[in-house]
Amino acid sequence: MQEVKGLKKIKMFAAKAAKAAAESALKRDANNTTCFAIYQPKAPAALGRFKKEQK
Repeated sequence: MQEVKGLKKIKMFAAKAAKAAAESALKRDANNTTCFAIYQPKAPAALGRFKKEQK
């Protein structure tokens, strides 16, 4: 009976640690990629000559 309770505690601890690690990784990744999606600098007009199709 003691072993079962000990295994339950270990499983719960591992589950909480995995959840915390996953949440922190998701927050970190979301914050890193969001700034790239929002900030889109304008391309210089001089780059237009490199396009395949000219308007």
